[in-house]
Amino acid sequence: MGLGLGAGGAAGLIRIVVGAVLLGLVAGCTTTPSAPSASPAAVASPTATPTPSPAATTAAPSPAGVRHVNPVLGFAVTVPPPWRVSDCLSGLTREGTYLGQDVLTLRTVAEEHDLGGGGDTGGTGALTWIITISAETSSKTPAEYMAAIGGSIGDKVESTTIDGKPAIRLDSGGRITYVVANAGRVYAIGLTVGHDPSEPQPNLATPATLYAIAHSVTFVTPTARPTRTPTPLLTPAIETVVDAVAAAFAASDADRLRELMPATCWFTSAGYRSSGVMLSREKMADLLRSSFAQGRKVTVESRPIKTDAPFVHGAFWVWSTWSAYGSAPFTPESVTQLVFDQIEGRWYWTGALFNAGELRR
Repeated sequence: MGLGLGAGGAAGLIRIVVGAVLLGLVAGCTTTPSAPSASPAAVASPTATPTPSPAATTAAPSPAGVRHVNPVLGFAVTVPPPWRVSDCLSGLTREGTYLGQDVLTLRTVAEEHDLGGGGDTGGTGALTWIITISAETSSKTPAEYMAAIGGSIGDKVESTTIDGKPAIRLDSGGRITYVVANAGRVYAIGLTVGHDPSEPQPNLATPATLYAIAHSVTFVTPTARPTRTPTPLLTPAIETVVDAVAAAFAASDADRLRELMPATCWFTSAGYRSSGVMLSREKMADLLRSSFAQGRKVTVESRPIKTDAPFVHGAFWVWSTWSAYGSAPFTPESVTQLVFDQIEGRWYWTGALFNAGELRR
C-alpha cells in the first residue's frame, strides 16, 4: 500500500456483523465518506471511535474457557482458549440504536496491532476470522428483524434457541450468523471470514466453534451505556502535540511522527468519500518515510485548532497540505485534516482524512 491513500438481506446481515467491528472503532454514527482518488496515507474507517467496553467481569478460567460478562450490552459468554476479547475491536457507542460489540479473536495483541485492517464490503487483516457479538436496540423478534433486512436466494434459516430465547441460525453460503432477541434488543453473533488466500482459515475458526460460543451466551440485566462527553477544552497540552506534529512534518521526520501516534491499537487513515483502513504506527511511519524519500512535502496549519473532527473521530483537528510526489503518474496534492485525540490521559496524532479540500470550501 503506497502513500497514495488513496446483495440481499443475508449479505446485509453479514455486513452488519462485519460493520459492527468497524463501528467498534466508531461512535456517534457519523456518515462514512465514499470513493476518492488516491490519498496520501493508507485509509481507515472515517467514523467516530466508541468508548471501549468497561472492564468486563471475568470469572476464573475453567477447562471450557473464561466467562466474560459485558454489563452494558447485557450478556455473558464463554470464551474458549486461545480466543480472547479484543480491546481494540470491541467497544460501546454513546448514542443511536447500535449499542456496541465484543469481538473475539485468535490473534495475540501484537499480531492484531501489526495486521491492522479495513473494510467496505468486507473486512481485511485483524477484521477477519473473528467472532462478533453485537447488540442493537430493537423491538423486533429475530424473524421480524430478518424480514426487515430481506433475504437472498439460497439462504438457509433454521430455528434454534439461545439462553432459552427463540433464535435464528442464518447460513448464507457458509457464512453463519445467529440472531436472538432479549429485553428490547437484538443480538447478532457471527464469524467474519477472510478472503485473502495468503491467510488460510485458522483451524479454530469453524462453525462448530461459533455454535459453541453462540450457545454459551446468557443474558444479564444491562447497566446504563456511557453518556456523550463534551469536547475537551483546548489546553497547552494539545497545542504542544499539534506543534510537534507540524515541526516533524516540516523536517520530514517519520521517526518523530511515529512517536506522536498511538502505540496501541491503530492510526486511522481515511479518504473523504471513501472507506479507510487502520494501521499500526510502525506501518504508517514506513509509508510516510517512503513518501518523504520520493519528494512529498507536508505543510501543517497549526492554528486555528478546530474541535470535533467531522469524519475521522477526534477531539481536535487542523488543516494540512500534502504536496504531489513521485514520478509519473504523480500522487496528487491532498488537502488533509490531521486529527488528534486523547488516549489514557495523553494526546496523540490519531488520524488523517485525505482529499478533504471539498470540505474547506
